[in-house]
Amino acid sequence: MTIISFLFGNKKPKPKTDNEIFEEILNDPRVNSKGVGEREGIKYFQVMKNGKTGFRDLDGDIVIEPKFDAAEMFSEGFSAVQVGKKWGLIDETGKYIIEPKYDYLGSVNNGLAAYSLGDKYGFLNTEGTETIRPQFAWVGEFSEMLCVVRNSKGKYGYIDSSGKLIIECQFEYAMPFENGIAKIQLNNLWGKIDRTGKIIEPPTHKYAYE
Repeated sequence: MTIISFLFGNKKPKPKTDNEIFEEILNDPRVNSKGVGEREGIKYFQVMKNGKTGFRDLDGDIVIEPKFDAAEMFSEGFSAVQVGKKWGLIDETGKYIIEPKYDYLGSVNNGLAAYSLGDKYGFLNTEGTETIRPQFAWVGEFSEMLCVVRNSKGKYGYIDSSGKLIIECQFEYAMPFENGIAKIQLNNLWGKIDRTGKIIEPPTHKYAYE
């Protein structure tokens, strides 16, 4: 083997970064296929280029150019997008409904999106009007008109769309309601409650599944 081939001939390709690998997977039409979109009722898939995120339709055509640092899947016709360190909301044409100005902005569910300023979370509507002031340490997404929240003491409970605490923050962990029932954790064990907060299955299980 010559010195030249030793130096250059067997040079290994530079390993791909995690972001580059993720970008390849996200853009792979076999992963986010037209069949998947039609089956799941998805209109647009995310697409990435040079670390920026945009959207393509089910035929693979770019409909919103990749220009965001991050973007959530569309929900109820809106997507939360990140530009720099701030989050805003766009519609399906890519137009800003809410300019990027929040520390965090979540997906739209039941017409509301979680947002944060500093370390407290509340909710906005799709017009950018605050509907629930930031007061929680963490919030989930609305499901069956109730939302899991966590208070400053690390306890979980549920609020309605007005921000009223419907089920007191008393659980170690809590999951969204499904068919009128939610799974909750007490003393490291899992049980179930109804929409009034009444325990209908005592916490006796070690594990709970989504």
